[in-house]
Amino acid sequence: MEMGHGNELEEELQEKPKPTLQFETKDIIFSVVSILIAFFALEMIVQNRGGVWVTLLTGIFCLAVFIYGKSQKLTMKWYHFGFMAFNLLLGISFSLFENKLLLGTNGLFLFMSCMYWVLVLSGSRRTGRLDDQLIFDYLDGFLLRPLKDFSASFSIYQSIGKGNKNLKYMLAGIAVSLPVVLVVVSLLAGADTMFDHFIYQLVGSISENVMENLITFIFAVPIGFYLFLCIYRNMKKSQVRHFALPLLKGPDVLFWTILTIFISIYLLFFGTAIYGYLSFSKGSFAGQSLSDYAREGFFQLLAVALINVLIFGVINMFSSNSKGIKVGLTLIGVETLGLVVLGLAKMKLYIDSFGLTVLRFNTSWFMLLLFVCVCVFIAALWQQFNYLRLIVLLLGSCMLFFSFRNSGKEIINYNYEHYQQGNLSELDVSVFYTLGVAAVPDAVKIYEETDDVYLKEELENYFWMMKAYVEDTPGKINLQRSQAMTLIEKTLS
Repeated sequence: MEMGHGNELEEELQEKPKPTLQFETKDIIFSVVSILIAFFALEMIVQNRGGVWVTLLTGIFCLAVFIYGKSQKLTMKWYHFGFMAFNLLLGISFSLFENKLLLGTNGLFLFMSCMYWVLVLSGSRRTGRLDDQLIFDYLDGFLLRPLKDFSASFSIYQSIGKGNKNLKYMLAGIAVSLPVVLVVVSLLAGADTMFDHFIYQLVGSISENVMENLITFIFAVPIGFYLFLCIYRNMKKSQVRHFALPLLKGPDVLFWTILTIFISIYLLFFGTAIYGYLSFSKGSFAGQSLSDYAREGFFQLLAVALINVLIFGVINMFSSNSKGIKVGLTLIGVETLGLVVLGLAKMKLYIDSFGLTVLRFNTSWFMLLLFVCVCVFIAALWQQFNYLRLIVLLLGSCMLFFSFRNSGKEIINYNYEHYQQGNLSELDVSVFYTLGVAAVPDAVKIYEETDDVYLKEELENYFWMMKAYVEDTPGKINLQRSQAMTLIEKTLS
């Protein structure tokens, strides 16, 4: 009986076919396009390109995904086009502005936004909207789905030539002949000088960096294929085992104890900080300058504010969200706002003493955004709404705003105005170098207005450095660079 039962089970397993992926011609074509997109992206990084190339790559990616989505019979809704428009606008900003002020965050944000658009377009998000499942949507879409049945994915190219066997034989013939052809051509080149010269010219006309391009392509194949799987599996809505944190609710007494400790510490801090500020304003600390007071403790305040946001989030996630806990979280949220305001006040004093730099400008804006985010968190405690979507939309709007705005101009103008008024002892030309070509128009204006010989000399050095920088990086093409070069050549001549 046992043997019979075992045979039946074995036959049942043999009859049940293993699941296979059914790839179509459009899938094969799109996989090749994905590899080419990865190749051009790597080329852009290796060749130190940017500007127009980022815009073109963004456009090609959006167009390719859009066409592939249409071929998969996906229903296009208005917000699909909204996300795509945001990606294209952010991509276009690279063709217009250098945007060194953003320190590369715009490129990272563009990449994350393009990939999230894939999730939106394919309808593979857990809840079908932008909410607190954002991180898990990324994990599901770009880690779990692509890696599921990964080995079976390589069967995609087995369908090539099914309808036409001659095509498969032709490709096989090329693959077999290629290594032998390379050996034969090499031997013939060694046998005849004219043939060797002809082959050298031919290879040179195809590419000056064949080996470099070949290595780049080798790396692009797995990256591009993985990109294809990310898009293909999401559009097919491949089922995955969703990862979720075990939300274990702790006792309110534990969280109230934690909140009480931190609330008390911050109340004590605010008391002494206010007393110290009043004493300083009355001149009690004669040995301490305004600049020293402004410089002291700003980044510590920023770090504490971020720790508070972490505490806020953890307790909100693992507590029972009773009214008492909400009151405690509101108090620590308000104290966090106080820390942010105090940090901004210190930063303002520091800027008034030493002027604006890229770091000070970015940090100030970051703290303003942090202030708004904490306000949203506090409001979400008492009123249920999709707070994460609001925060992401705010961050996206700010990123787009700064990508299309020459904020470097504001930094230069602020410093120059305060320098003319005597509030700054010198104009920090190093800021011009940090901003790159974005500072050229204002630098030219200052160069023509100032009578300070030393400042003129420093600005001339800046112009020569920017001219050399633009000439050494011809792959970075944008409108701001072109205009800057025209101004530099006109000024130096």
